[in-house]
Amino acid sequence: MRLTMYTDYTLRVMMYLAVKHRDGGSATIEEMAKAYDISRSHLMKIVNELAQTGFIESTRGRAGGSRLARPPNEISIGALVRMAEKDFAIVACHDPSTPHNCVIFQACNLKRGLARAMDAFMLELDRMTLADAVGAPTVAASLLGVGATPPIVATVALPVKGSGRKPSGTLRRAHSSTPVTKASRQK
Repeated sequence: MRLTMYTDYTLRVMMYLAVKHRDGGSATIEEMAKAYDISRSHLMKIVNELAQTGFIESTRGRAGGSRLARPPNEISIGALVRMAEKDFAIVACHDPSTPHNCVIFQACNLKRGLARAMDAFMLELDRMTLADAVGAPTVAASLLGVGATPPIVATVALPVKGSGRKPSGTLRRAHSSTPVTKASRQK
């Protein structure tokens, strides 16, 4: 089974908003489209549906944006997939609205096995929360360009031969002269 692009983008929007949730911030459709390099018009439809179904809160206007309606650990990935996916029929005989002409339909046990497999798939997604999906929020924020924290780069000063100077081994933030101390690394 392959999830639709609509569901893929829905999950991406929600993960982006989960990263922004840490700071209590909201995000615009433009920000998310730029971060993922995907169509703004696709995201407009998705954000609208997420707002209508109560997963997010959206505000229009200049200072507008979208934010999660609940904390990420209270939002099930399974619920999001059910909202976004419109068809869970793996084969035609699973969809009561689709005519099928299978001659062994009455004796087929495959349909039951496939239904159990779909149930197991959805059960696994129901167990996973949006917080679980964004397992490393700081890394995700960095990759998405969320926040103002530049990536951390290690620099090591090497001793100059004959100078008697020892290497400092100081870690510095990229594009910054602020040293990273042990206390700041634990944040």
